[in-house]
Amino acid sequence: MDKRALSAIPRPVFTDKNKEMLLLVPHISYLATASRQEVNGIDTLIINFFHAEERELKPAFRTFCQPDDYITQDLTTDKTKWKTGAINYLTGYLYWYRNGGNIAVASVEEREIILGFLYEFKKRHDTKDYDRCMEQGRSVTDTELEDRIDEYQDKIKEWKLQEKHNKEKAEIDLHMEKFGDVPKDYDRFVREKVFGEEHYIFYSTANKSAYCTSCELDFELDKEKHLRHKKIPIWNDVDKVKHNHTVLCPYCGKYFKCKSESMSRQSLFAVQWSVLIQKHEEDVLVRYFCHTKDFRINYRNPEITTMEKFRTVHTAEKAKDFEWARFKSTYDYRWCIFHDRKYSGWCPPAEITVPRSAVLYNENLLKTVSGTCMKYSAVDIYIDKIVNNSNWRILLNKPWTIDWYFNQYRKTPYLEQLLKIGFYKIAQSVMEDHNCPEFQNGKTVLETLGINKLQFNMLREVGNPTVRDVMILWYAKEIRQEDFKLLRYIHDDGYDKMYEKYLDMRQYTTIYKVDKYINKQRIKHDADYFDYIRWLEKMGYDMRNEFNLFPRNFRRAHDEMSKQYMKFKDKQAREDAKRFNRLLRKLRKETAEVEAMNLNIDGLFIRLPNKLEELKEEGESLHHCVGTYMEKVEKGETMIFFIRQKAAPEKPYYTLEWHGRVVQCRGFRNCEMTPEVKAFVEIFEKKMAEYEAAPKKQRKAG
Repeated sequence: MDKRALSAIPRPVFTDKNKEMLLLVPHISYLATASRQEVNGIDTLIINFFHAEERELKPAFRTFCQPDDYITQDLTTDKTKWKTGAINYLTGYLYWYRNGGNIAVASVEEREIILGFLYEFKKRHDTKDYDRCMEQGRSVTDTELEDRIDEYQDKIKEWKLQEKHNKEKAEIDLHMEKFGDVPKDYDRFVREKVFGEEHYIFYSTANKSAYCTSCELDFELDKEKHLRHKKIPIWNDVDKVKHNHTVLCPYCGKYFKCKSESMSRQSLFAVQWSVLIQKHEEDVLVRYFCHTKDFRINYRNPEITTMEKFRTVHTAEKAKDFEWARFKSTYDYRWCIFHDRKYSGWCPPAEITVPRSAVLYNENLLKTVSGTCMKYSAVDIYIDKIVNNSNWRILLNKPWTIDWYFNQYRKTPYLEQLLKIGFYKIAQSVMEDHNCPEFQNGKTVLETLGINKLQFNMLREVGNPTVRDVMILWYAKEIRQEDFKLLRYIHDDGYDKMYEKYLDMRQYTTIYKVDKYINKQRIKHDADYFDYIRWLEKMGYDMRNEFNLFPRNFRRAHDEMSKQYMKFKDKQAREDAKRFNRLLRKLRKETAEVEAMNLNIDGLFIRLPNKLEELKEEGESLHHCVGTYMEKVEKGETMIFFIRQKAAPEKPYYTLEWHGRVVQCRGFRNCEMTPEVKAFVEIFEKKMAEYEAAPKKQRKAG
């Protein structure tokens, strides 16, 4: 629709006759007027809506209706503002609110204009006709008009939704054309690999017979219920056949669970998933199949079904996920965009809905992804060295392992370097993003890990290092090979990064001596020793004296130093309190004549604290953290004021923080200010601003 041409049409005005409608139909919410004209050669119906507010009509909006679209212009503002909502939404006449009509048309002629346009619309599109019932001589206030407008707009919305859906489907179908047939041996792969362990030995005590679903051979049961073949000289005289017990099949050489033919087989229904990777030009295609194996009806010929449920297209830029499901709100089952593969909560979806693990079909991934955007991804190494936990099949123990890897590789291409160099643990940490720093996408592994050649050789000597090993080298910058080996086995007990404590000790002694001393003294927690070292540093001991660093009896020295440190802290706290109280006295003296800092209005007054203890008492009484602000006040980073009531001058009421402005003012449990306190604080803030803005020569204090 040409919005510029539509907005150029003069806005509607209502006449005195329109105003009389409020008297004739007092319960209406909207009055509608209508006109019909051609806009750029297109037949256009214009419906103007006036909102009835307090016995007055005010312009609300106007809707332009054309044979294939509609749009609404907001008339409550002088600016051109467009809305796409339907009239029933804009006027508020919902389906449960149509009691006697919500819209009144100004005249029968204008009603004829509206219904005439809508009738022609229905006739043009071969929809079911309807009787145009018009009462002569008065306006319409029933739901007839509202129903017809709904039908017209619903049809337009249906077209738009269908057009939107067709566009989405076309884009999806374009991707689906990339997928071809599955390999010819895929059914055999499902039987032998996917369901390779899903077999049973069914037996009948009455018939003295048994049947293995794996080798598909019949066996006899002897008197001791041992398996014995009728013709082939093979038997199992060790395991007795019993329901739900595991028995070795003498032909397969594998152990399977026994099931009695007389017992129910309702639970013998298995679900497994498989993954197939293919390519289309430079794109990598990942396909997920759900397989079921049903022994319930005929255990000699169990039914195996296969259904493809998920697909992913990997390009160099991004991945597109698809699922076989109901498209939108329709009943059309087809390939749809899969928006979210993250399932969380206590109850995950059933295994037949989404995979919990999957068996990989491709045995040569390097050949599969050659020539694609993932040709350098080293996915074959990742699957072989990190994921694979089976000798006879590749079982992916996480549902979306392949897609997860490709998506991560797209963000961190250096995974290729880590995997090809053999740093599998670091690659796994990058994949899981568990306490892993951000490496750089460097041209070489040295640039990626941010290390030098000597450090790289240390990691290569380890074989398969961890992210923690790299972080040790980062922190150490330069380190001996012996110290590096030692720190790799230091447990982070008590600290997130215990190796940093060891490395920091190099300024006083060697790492070897520290480790030897800790082991000799049988110190259970390394953190105890480093607490002891921290106390020595705080109290100013000579840290290069080994008598201090390595006392003969660590436990006794630790306990004695703990007592000394507590006394030191108490003494330091007393000195800090005296210094802080001197600062408060100085501030009170300097601000004795400052009006803002001695404000006293309407039963409230403000003052500075008298001593440190008052800050602590204030925080304890009002249950907030002002007691911890001593250091900030002492450094001049902020100022603390007490707001008190004249009736209770010693009782904490509100605490105010000032730093060029009122940073915060809190009461009991950090509650907000009351209106009285807020007005008081506004006056205080204004006077403080005037005081701080005054020239220094005129200022009386500070």
